[in-house]
Formats: sequence, structure tokens, C-alpha cells
Amino acid sequence: MRTLDVDARRYVWCKGQAVWRTSLLITGDFEDLRGAVADGQAGLARYSARKIGQNCAIVLNLVLFYERPLPPTRMRISWALDRLADHELGRDCAALVRASLDTPMDELLETTGRLVAGVREVVGDVPNPISPDGYFPALATARDWLKLAEAVGEQGFLPVEWTSQEAH
Repeated sequence: MRTLDVDARRYVWCKGQAVWRTSLLITGDFEDLRGAVADGQAGLARYSARKIGQNCAIVLNLVLFYERPLPPTRMRISWALDRLADHELGRDCAALVRASLDTPMDELLETTGRLVAGVREVVGDVPNPISPDGYFPALATARDWLKLAEAVGEQGFLPVEWTSQEAH
């Protein structure tokens, strides 16, 4: 039997954020990276790899340390990388965030693939919303985490404009 090391509200908020970022943001950017490498678009490849490194660092902090709230956007990456300095996946995050224009695209793709696989191992099974077989399971997973957040009295992870009654 396994128990949580943190309170339920913190766990749900952090894990919901991590699942959301892994499912949609990281998956979408990884798809962009693959396309950029295939088309020889070095600038887009570096940009996508950097975004993946940033989001993976944030996700790892959420599921390893259950830290919340997230710092302001300007401070978030240095905050996340600092806490992961000694973690193997943290080193890959930092390598992607700090990659130079001279970093070969194949190296970016290899590092990113290893990092995304490692993050998915830590976060757990997260459906791929971009694939035909993963779209509806991804929606169901998001719905389940949103319901759980509501059940423990926690705010969801979707942008407010997506869920507020005023937006509809």
C-alpha cells in the first residue's frame, strides 16, 4: 500500500498541473520539434526544445517536490532548474534550455526524446491528445483531474477563460 507524502489538495493541484503540461504542452512542442528537425528548421527546433526543457523542469518540480504556487513566469525556469540541479532529468532540462544555436538538431532531438520519456515515467501514463487514439482518453483524463480538483476544493489547471461561465 502506498500513501501520499503531501496533503490531498497539494497533490491534486500539482499532479493535475503536471498531467496537463505533459499531455498537451510537452506533447505538442515535441511534435513541433520533430517536424522542425525533419524540415531542417534549426531555429524552430531550438525554440521547441527550449520550451520542452522548461515545461519538463516545471513538471518534475511539481511531481517530485509538490511545490506550489508556481513562481511568476519570469522566475519559473531558474526556480525549476535550481531545484533539479542534481537530478539526471534536470541536467537534460538545463541542456535544452541553455542549448546554443550551434547545438546540432539531432542532438536536441535525442536529448528531448530521452527527457520526455523520463518525465512520462515520473508523471505516469498520460494519453497523447494529438494522436487519433489518444484524443478522447486525454479529454477523459483532464476531466477526471478537474473533478478531483473540485472535490478537494482546489482550483483546476485549465485557463480560467476556458472554464468560467462568463466566457460562454
